[in-house]
Amino acid sequence: MTSHSSFPLGDSGRSRRRLLLIQAAAEEEEKRVRKLARAAQRTADKEQKEQTNDDLAGVQTEEAVGRAVPELIDDGTLVEANRDGLEDDTPRLRAFDPGENEHPAGKNVLETIHELMAGPRPATWVFCGDGPVETAFPDQFAAELRTTFRRPLDVVVNTLVPDSPLEMVLEHLEWQLARFHPDVVNLVIGSTTSSTGPGFATTLVTLVNQLQMLRTAVVLHALAPDDSEQFQEQVAQIRSLASERNIPLVDHSGVHDDRDRVNRLCQTLELQPPVHTD
Repeated sequence: MTSHSSFPLGDSGRSRRRLLLIQAAAEEEEKRVRKLARAAQRTADKEQKEQTNDDLAGVQTEEAVGRAVPELIDDGTLVEANRDGLEDDTPRLRAFDPGENEHPAGKNVLETIHELMAGPRPATWVFCGDGPVETAFPDQFAAELRTTFRRPLDVVVNTLVPDSPLEMVLEHLEWQLARFHPDVVNLVIGSTTSSTGPGFATTLVTLVNQLQMLRTAVVLHALAPDDSEQFQEQVAQIRSLASERNIPLVDHSGVHDDRDRVNRLCQTLELQPPVHTD
């Protein structure tokens, strides 16, 4: 009787191993192709983002790049020559410092804001205080800056807290304001903010003093007053301080919506859209 040969079995084992190697090679190739595709997609996304940023930066004049160089400050001073006598070409970004001779408290606030709006340097605007419930007028003001005034690089920070007392802003000044290094602070004063009582005027003056020490242009907002005698008296104190310090006061009496609030703010600051020249 003829015995069965073991060679066919060996051939079958080699075939299976060959098939597994082919499958493993195919899977490895597929992984490599996917990796290359992801890398290509990341490169395309990065190029698109850079192009978008270039387009936005182009809206504010090319002069902005040159003007922004002095704002790249090292420890509060302009970048000077290093120890080897060579200029340090790695500046550290720091918030804009207007300098000792340009303190907003020392000159007309409207003039300061107009110079800011006319210049190429992006600005930071902060809204704080007792905002109306469900209000979005800081966001609408930001949209107005981007479109009407062609300042897409300006930043608007909204830290309004409805029904917050004035002391809350003073107590959390660093967290709500100072850390953003604002160019302009819009202090919104509502019925709750002004409910400090007899110490309202003192608290308001202290807060304004602190804001002006930050070298920021201060704008006061008085929301529509209620019928209480106390609030009427405090509104009068707000007006008196605004007049004494030459601070713009945005009167929100009679406004109906956020669009009205934005218009009232732009009118108070006497903001004019840029003139388009051919």
